[in-house]
Amino acid sequence: MLAKPLNLDNTLKELMEFPDTAFPFGIWRDDFNETVGQILNYHWHETIEINLLIKGTLDYRLNDQRFVLNEGDSMVVFSNSLHGAALREKDTSAEMLTFVFSPDLLTGGNAGSIYQKYFQTLSEKGFLGKKFEGTSPIGQELFVALKDLVAIEDTAGYELRVLAKLSLIWEKIFVYLLDQQKTSISRRSEKNEKEIKEVMNYIQQNYMKRITIQTICEHAKISRSECFRIFARFTQKKPMEYINDYRLSMAVALLLNTSWTVDRIAQKCGFNNPSYFGKMFKERFNQTPKVYRMNQRKKMTDKKG
Repeated sequence: MLAKPLNLDNTLKELMEFPDTAFPFGIWRDDFNETVGQILNYHWHETIEINLLIKGTLDYRLNDQRFVLNEGDSMVVFSNSLHGAALREKDTSAEMLTFVFSPDLLTGGNAGSIYQKYFQTLSEKGFLGKKFEGTSPIGQELFVALKDLVAIEDTAGYELRVLAKLSLIWEKIFVYLLDQQKTSISRRSEKNEKEIKEVMNYIQQNYMKRITIQTICEHAKISRSECFRIFARFTQKKPMEYINDYRLSMAVALLLNTSWTVDRIAQKCGFNNPSYFGKMFKERFNQTPKVYRMNQRKKMTDKKG
């Protein structure tokens, strides 16, 4: 299992790259540390994702909802749901297993009864996703089943064993949701979902340029008050706070993967004033960009050694 970098298209849709393109299933280990910080990287995909937190705690965002994942908790993310995760404030690390699969793997396509009964019904009800606490009976069952799924050896019959285990896991989830229909589950509210995807895409494409509230509003065709409202709803941040967060995440990648000067990185990430960039960076990571780069490269060298 490897860390899974996000490969997004221009609508924040993740372009899934499975180990075997003919078998749309994959398991990745996502490591969160001070490199990620508090930055929430939103994305979505047509596949279904199940997360299992195996270390630490995380802030998890599912559309406009916020959850805290503790060690042992799992999260089901249904198709086309915006989601992202980040370290909680003052935490230094966390590890999460991410299981991703296409419903077609279990159904053979959307024309059969399996798809219609166990996937389409959830889609029609606007199902968004569900957190399962590790201390609950269903959460404990999922923890064991997901760890068993990880342990399946890639030998003859691997795909058949994955299908069998994954079918049992989805059965547990579906039956639980069926029993809980009278209680509150996370359902999709399409209001503003299109707008927030459009705005975040605009920021991704233009973070290196001057962005103002006015340019965001003009691009998304929304009012200023609506802009602030949807940012507060989906990110719990003001627009410029979110933009600076995204710019800092890009700056971190450039610090670690290029030999560019700090001033050049600041400019490339939309910070026209290097001093302001240094101030923002230190507030986020408790060290200057130069010290951060030096410390992270030393850690990488020590690991290789």
